Amino acid sequence: MIFSVDEDNAALEALEEQDLSELGVLERQDLQEWTIEQPRILGEDLQIITSEYANFQDTRDRLDLLALDPTGKLVVIELKRDQADRTTDLQAIKYASYCATLTAEDIQRDYREFWNERDDTELTPEDVGQTFADFLEGIEEEIPLTGDGWAEFELDQKPRILLAAGSFGTEITAPVMWLIEEYGMDITCTKVEAYEHQGRVLLNSQQVIPVAEAEEYMTKRREKQEKQRETSRRPAAINVLLERGVLEPGEKMYFDSHRVPAEAEREWSEDDKFWWATITGDTGQSDNVRWDHDKNLYSFTGLTRELLYELVERDRDEALNGYKYWCHPEFDGRTLSDLRNSDTLGEERESKSTEPTIPVEE
Repeated sequence: MIFSVDEDNAALEALEEQDLSELGVLERQDLQEWTIEQPRILGEDLQIITSEYANFQDTRDRLDLLALDPTGKLVVIELKRDQADRTTDLQAIKYASYCATLTAEDIQRDYREFWNERDDTELTPEDVGQTFADFLEGIEEEIPLTGDGWAEFELDQKPRILLAAGSFGTEITAPVMWLIEEYGMDITCTKVEAYEHQGRVLLNSQQVIPVAEAEEYMTKRREKQEKQRETSRRPAAINVLLERGVLEPGEKMYFDSHRVPAEAEREWSEDDKFWWATITGDTGQSDNVRWDHDKNLYSFTGLTRELLYELVERDRDEALNGYKYWCHPEFDGRTLSDLRNSDTLGEERESKSTEPTIPVEE
């Protein structure tokens, strides 16, 4: 239940949940459109690829929404304005089986076609590839682009299923729980609650399946699968750069002056520790670089987010690839991203006499 509090007299008012249909909300024109524009309405971070997806061979079936999650899994989304009907789960399983054959390039092409038409724009393959590379940053520190511009990553061949509805009856919850517990299927049921308050429709989403025990089971299965795939994954950028000798403990990197936001009040300067960071030599997720400005440890991505937040209050949760923002003074100022994606070795570093002035530690 949701409560409204009057700031003037601290009066508490309970808002009664209502059906979306009672509030005049339509399934496709409203709920689906809201989800496309703000996927977090379903309670998680998703990249919407397309809607009313019908690129299935020998069938006219249409999937409500196709999305990607930050782990590289396709998400088959079925939306129901009010109670999910008795065939919603079977419908979604069928769509998931169709989508299991899609490749990373397939979904990027579908994304480009959908958003170009929807926004009347001209996204290039490079635009799309970079969007996906940034969104999937959690998979690898660096996701390369192919010669055609698409992001090159491993698409998980077992799509997730996300059922979103105003309510779920036992004809849905019972088979879904059975499929989760007995076969390890990745299915989520999210309840979308609606309320009316002061002339506005309020929406709240909450995951009702899996329950805590099933969620823990699914997490353990995913961890096992991740370990099995670990050997085939592209090594993290920090590991590669250290192994090649391009980075060495104690070396200092500087923030690319061309990446400083135009609206930032702080100017880039060689003598300002704010723009410098020191390599620790560690290869963990958050301890491979020390910011000279505050002496704290970060990953390159975490440091970049923090630096940009201090400059212009850029959202710390917004996706970016930190290796594109930091330059190596001994490699002609090339970015760490460029060095990571090339065959550059430590022996190729320039004479130290050519490097920029480095702020002296206090």
